[in-house]
Amino acid sequence: MENQLVEQLLQWVVPITMFTLMFAMGLTLSKADFRRIFKSPKPVLIGLGLNLLILPVIGYLLAIGFDLSLMLAVGLVAVAATPGGTTSNMIVHMGKGDTALSITLTALATITTLITLPLWVNFVIQDLGGGVTEIEMPIMKTAVQLGLFTVLPLVLGMIAREKLSRLIKHEPLLSKLSTFAMIVAFVAAGLADSNNVIEQASVIIVPCILLLLLAIILGFFTPKLLGVNTKDCATIAVETCLKNILLSLFIATNTLQIVEVAYASAIVGMIMMPMAVLIMVAYRMSLRMQLNNQGAV
Repeated sequence: MENQLVEQLLQWVVPITMFTLMFAMGLTLSKADFRRIFKSPKPVLIGLGLNLLILPVIGYLLAIGFDLSLMLAVGLVAVAATPGGTTSNMIVHMGKGDTALSITLTALATITTLITLPLWVNFVIQDLGGGVTEIEMPIMKTAVQLGLFTVLPLVLGMIAREKLSRLIKHEPLLSKLSTFAMIVAFVAAGLADSNNVIEQASVIIVPCILLLLLAIILGFFTPKLLGVNTKDCATIAVETCLKNILLSLFIATNTLQIVEVAYASAIVGMIMMPMAVLIMVAYRMSLRMQLNNQGAV
């Protein structure tokens, strides 16, 4: 009975939190952020490709390599297929990365995820489930649900930015409240299945760490090899590392209604922030070393 109450609470908390967070993100966006892809397409396309195509494949291969159960595999691929969020924009800004690129990647990837995330989750269910699982995830219905809690509040936030500019100052508070609610959701997800959470979460820890490490490596060195400047490389690395965990939590708690799917989101949510901060710290240190070397010359 207690587990059912927690699960029902999650089904309310996660969508409301996601709506609030996406509205706050909309307050930081303008039309220029979407036009930027036409002005500087290379880093944007590389970032989108990594986040929406390459990382889900890596999540899928890790799930197979570690022989994860079906629902743990679904959770790992779901979190791998999610875009960055407003937190990544904040980290990039504080680290003196390319904030405009970060915001553009977050906005475009969030919209594209309406289709790609349900497709990836459905693929894993059908492929690893052997075609015999009773679990189904209707792609279009899920896309519509995600749209109501991502694109709609995003657009409303952008409209509010233009029409009610005084609301912009409340964006940090909305983001902080959403983040706090997200943490509460993680704890509740564990309490909902306390008998199995420790054992099963421990199984998913190593794959989650490897996913984030590979995301950072590919996020930095792929654009670097393709001629993108270091500043944008660091920005893309943060975008591939810091995930909008609420999207994968929404899939777990509202679409599939299986708490086990949320375990990967909980683990990634706990370790992604320090890793993203380290990226920008390393970037700032490299800049200082370059400036010192130039000064010595």
